[in-house]
Order: sequence, then structure tokens, then C-alpha cells
Amino acid sequence: MMKPILMSSENPEGWKLEELLVQVKQEVSEKINKIINDQSPHAQLVIQNNLSIIEHLGAAEALQRASMIVLDAKAPNQGPTGTPRIGGENWPWKEGKDGCGTGLDI
Repeated sequence: MMKPILMSSENPEGWKLEELLVQVKQEVSEKINKIINDQSPHAQLVIQNNLSIIEHLGAAEALQRASMIVLDAKAPNQGPTGTPRIGGENWPWKEGKDGCGTGLDI
């Protein structure tokens, strides 16, 4: 099994998901730049696939940042070795007017 790469209580030195996604998008973009002038059908297909990958990674990053907003509204981030804001003994948590347990009065 591979060593975990995401930050957690078990891996406090790991990557934050949103930062890892930015890094991967950058590296895929660099790969595109290496073949951008190749007009062969193979290269053009790889470029289009890589552009789609970047788009999906961007969507994943947006979802992660939205989750961080929800978590930040619940409680301050104590870092990977601090008290978790959700799950475990923090459940059930205050249900706000939004009805989905975010604690947000929206």
C-alpha cells in the first residue's frame, strides 16, 4: 500500500487537498506545453484529454474549497493534530436554518 499523501492526523506533513490539486493542474499544464506545437492527431487528443483533466481537477478544487468554507463556519481549524470539526464525538452537531447540519443560518 502506498504511503498517504494527504494531510491528516496520521500524516500531519501531508498535502492539503486543495493545494495538491493546484499542483497537479500545474504539472498537467506543463505537459501540455511540451506538446502544444505537435499537430499530430495523437498529440491533439492527448492535449484535449489533459485539458479535460485540468477542468475536472478545477471542479474538485472548487468542491474542496466549498467544504472548507462549511468547516470554517463551524469552528476554527486546529490543524491536522487538533480536534476534528466533524465526525466522531462532534456528531451530532448544531443544525442551522439551512437544515443540512452546517450550523449556518442561511
